[in-house]
Amino acid sequence: MRIIESIEEMHEHCKQLKRDGKTIASLNTGGVLHDGHMSLVKIAKDNADVVIVMLDHPIEFFTMDSELYDKYYKEFVTLHLEEDIELCKKHGVDVFFVPSMSDMYGDTVTKITLSNPFVKGAIPQYQELVIASEHMLSYIKDFNILMPDVSILGQKDIHQTMSTISMIKDFNFPIKPIIAPIIREPDGLACSSRNRLLSPSQRQEATSIYQTLHEISRWSVYPPVAEIKEHITNRINQANGEIDYIQICCFNTLKNLDVLDRKALVIVNAIWGGQTELGDNIIIDP
Repeated sequence: MRIIESIEEMHEHCKQLKRDGKTIASLNTGGVLHDGHMSLVKIAKDNADVVIVMLDHPIEFFTMDSELYDKYYKEFVTLHLEEDIELCKKHGVDVFFVPSMSDMYGDTVTKITLSNPFVKGAIPQYQELVIASEHMLSYIKDFNILMPDVSILGQKDIHQTMSTISMIKDFNFPIKPIIAPIIREPDGLACSSRNRLLSPSQRQEATSIYQTLHEISRWSVYPPVAEIKEHITNRINQANGEIDYIQICCFNTLKNLDVLDRKALVIVNAIWGGQTELGDNIIIDP
């Protein structure tokens, strides 16, 4: 596996791969890799000649104060970098790209504003985070550097995934997006680097997210969406979790629903211990 740190070197390498007639699949991660990420690697290997895993720097890190940056990136991600590299080697990744923050963003950052029907008005407190410039500008930069033919996106981070797919279409990027299904721990909890931040008791309580979603998926008749949300809230609260948001929307149009009468996404974000945020979702086709 080749490890590349320079954007210029990475760009030249990708251009040479294109000249050689190779197809590229990219996988953007925040580091602290796990089985969920490796499932995306497998899908990438099945759909392209060369697999590139990029340790991404979402632009929100650029605007963090130094203390937060040290906590969320340097202390958390960097500590696991060697483990991430070894895991990628083990699973046959071709290139591990780890650019520096200064190379990615320099001293200034161009600001853009994006919107799409999936998130607009759905979760107001998160509009700036989800649709905004932050994640989308990161992806635009990543696509320009890596020139992928295929981008592997996880169902688990469904808002970011759907926003990225919308952007690929609207910006006419010649990229095929593939949504990879959620990989779960044996007890049903969605694989996430944040799981290791939970205490043993919180870890057990957090399984209530998937248990509740799985329970709903097995209902033969669905009440109004407001009642479904109330049921989810009660179940999470009983497990000492705090609901951040619940969204139930049409899978095809991504518009919020009042009645669950078509193929839909049920999305739940909840918080344990006042700080560890976990997200999960299921697709329901009544």
